[in-house]
Amino acid sequence: MKEEALLTVENLKKYFLIEKKLNKRENVFLKAIDGVSFTLHRNEVLGLVGESGSGKSTVAYNIIGMYVPTDGRILYKNACINGKSENRPLSVKRDLQIVFQDPSTSLNPRRNIRYILERPLKVHRITEKRSIRDRVIDLLRMVELPPDYMYKYPPHIGGGERQLVSIARALATDPKLIILDEPTSALDVSIQGKIINTLIHLRETLSLSYLFITHDLSLMRNVADRVVIMYLGKICEVARTKDFFENPAHPYTMMLLSSIPTMSREEERVKPKKIRSRGEIPSPVNLPTGCRFNTRCPKAKDICFECEPELREVALDHGVSCHF
Repeated sequence: MKEEALLTVENLKKYFLIEKKLNKRENVFLKAIDGVSFTLHRNEVLGLVGESGSGKSTVAYNIIGMYVPTDGRILYKNACINGKSENRPLSVKRDLQIVFQDPSTSLNPRRNIRYILERPLKVHRITEKRSIRDRVIDLLRMVELPPDYMYKYPPHIGGGERQLVSIARALATDPKLIILDEPTSALDVSIQGKIINTLIHLRETLSLSYLFITHDLSLMRNVADRVVIMYLGKICEVARTKDFFENPAHPYTMMLLSSIPTMSREEERVKPKKIRSRGEIPSPVNLPTGCRFNTRCPKAKDICFECEPELREVALDHGVSCHF
């Protein structure tokens, strides 16, 4: 049975103008994402992984409607939703929600948690007025916070609790897809496990789909169904999680996997052979010709500096953008 596509991204591009010239052809652009395509299926967790500057958060901001794509299409349930969030149908706004990396900047410090959770309920007219307080309590309980937290303010609670409030706010509209933009990277290690366990539980009980953005590959092993690796605005590799960890194919992927710390000999045994990158990450303003990883790849040949590789399928549900 063919899996149902919930979100489809087709050849997505986002360029930022950083220097304007008299001749438009000479304008200088930062190519944050440059031809990204992937599909996220219903009830799936898709991990979008890459180093800082790879463009993964820019992908999220285009999908959620904070940015307008330079080119390409974003399809939700086969309907194009390109453009700003305020111009989208109300049903799409409800279905697509985002949890940002730092809850201290995404939650209003001058409003209590009750107000923060009530706001989407009132804006989308999801709950009758007399039932709003009960719904707020339900949302807090869903993320394992006590009801009396509704009277607290974000600065007066811990970072992990603030992130749980952010997740509760995203759940208020009964979404189908939640974009998680590095939801644990700003938190202590001791808190990260609770957040991840909460997200897994919510996915199972509410039949949610996640686009999980992170730089932590080890996290994806236990969370994601499939993994997409990005580098300088392009997709290097995409595969089901098990195949990805057992049979990595792109040199950049191997480099990332070989750098993951291990806790046992068994983990060390299944790691790819150590690949050391050379050089520095190129600027997205002045990209190398050919393969974008050629300046750091120990396996680069002449063709890697001349032709940009296309993403091609090397096994079932396993695509790689590499000449070799």
